[in-house]
Order: sequence, then C-alpha cells, then structure tokens
Amino acid sequence: MEDIGARLRDLRKSRKLSIRKVAEATGFSVSFLSKLETGKSSITIKNLIKLLSFYGVTLADVFSQQAPRKITHRREDRRKIDSPEDVTLELLVDDPDAQMEALLGTFKPHARYRDSIKHGGEEFALAVKGEFRFELGKEAHHLREGDCAYFRGEEPHAWENLTDGEGVLLMVITPPSV
Repeated sequence: MEDIGARLRDLRKSRKLSIRKVAEATGFSVSFLSKLETGKSSITIKNLIKLLSFYGVTLADVFSQQAPRKITHRREDRRKIDSPEDVTLELLVDDPDAQMEALLGTFKPHARYRDSIKHGGEEFALAVKGEFRFELGKEAHHLREGDCAYFRGEEPHAWENLTDGEGVLLMVITPPSV
C-alpha cells in the first residue's frame, strides 16, 4: 500500500503551506493532519476527496510516477488506499493526463461509506462481485453482481456491501475528480 500521508505532506510542502494553514482552510484539526502525514492515522474516502480537492489534484496526480504514458497497467503496480471504512480503493490507471479516473473499490463484508461523498463530473459504477446498497441523494438502490449505475458525481452518494463476503465495485469518474 502506498503511504498516502507522505504524499499529502509532499503536496502541502510543495505549495509552501503550513499544517495550520491547511487545517484552517479545510476544517481538519492540526493534530489529525499531522497524524495523517506521519502515517499514524487513516482517512475516510470523503475526507480524502476533500483534501485532494483543496490541493486541486486527483489520485492519479498524487500517485503518478511521471513515467512515459502506459497502455497496459499491471495488477501488481496498482496504487492502493485503505480507508478505516474497510474499503480499499485501487487506482487502475495512474496517468495524470487521463480524461477519466478508473478505480476498483473492494469492500469487506458489510462495509459501507460512513458518510455520503460527492465530487465533480459523472460516475459509472459496476457491481463486479457481491450486492450493494447504493444511496443517491435520498433514494436507495439495490445493485446485484453485473448491475451498474450512472450518475452525476456532485449528488451525495454512498455504497454499502450487503453480503457476508467481499464486494467489488468498478468505478469510472470523468473528468478525474477523486
């Protein structure tokens, strides 16, 4: 797993911002940001999106290795982010010039987002494995394996794995905004 905290620290420092300035601008505590940057705390998906938005970057921007553009992307090379919500996000394509952001979300049994999230653009999600409750605004939908959803990312949304086994979602966001 990549150290997201170290990447966020590098982003902050490259912008010549103090932790206090970032805390004031985002509403996070100085203590939380410090623990996050040193790997002593994890971050929810919603809060990660909030921080990335503050810095004006996407996951692909953060994890890009500035290598020549790749056509194929190996499973073992994927960047992974674990959240305290028992959800792991894998960045499938780490090209900062990509016009879409492809993520694989692996949910442990009965894992769910703590809070609804929202981001820019549009999102497509496919239930690859398991069954999910998908909340979009005030509506709830049930997706079985093979079902998909397409929606505007700025609408608050959340996912919950309804099964006793691992659930997997393929998510594609355009333009990249997570």
